[in-house]
Amino acid sequence: MTLSHKSLWEKKTIKSVNEETGEETETTDYDWDAITKAVKNFADAYNSTLDNAVDSDTKGVLLNAGWMVGNTSKYQNLLSDVGITIGSDNKLSVDEEALKKADVTTLKVLFSNTNSLADDISSKASSISRAAANAGGTTYTSDGTISSLYEGFSTEV
Repeated sequence: MTLSHKSLWEKKTIKSVNEETGEETETTDYDWDAITKAVKNFADAYNSTLDNAVDSDTKGVLLNAGWMVGNTSKYQNLLSDVGITIGSDNKLSVDEEALKKADVTTLKVLFSNTNSLADDISSKASSISRAAANAGGTTYTSDGTISSLYEGFSTEV
């Protein structure tokens, strides 16, 4: 599930069983495992895009990647509030424990709304992909076939 799916941000009924007593309980909460997985996938895709952009000599790729880094740094305080840090290499790291304790409203601001960080990054990822394709940015996959340099980055966040 991606960060833009509305169902990710809805509370759900969660059933759990006490292992000692066998007693089953129901609670209503967010699916923190699904949210964590979606945020980690976003960070992994972001980091992968930066890795590929650094290896590019295409001006459009480098400019868009630079914009991504600059825009992400504007969200540094909010990201920190939800357990995401920006390293000295500009890559994102996710602290799962802190993320699971984060305020959902802040997560929604960062990842689910129009004009959110995720929405902006998705747009720039598309621009990077187009710039790479226009420059003939190709590489070989592990099985020896030719692929676009940025096809591995999902622009759907």
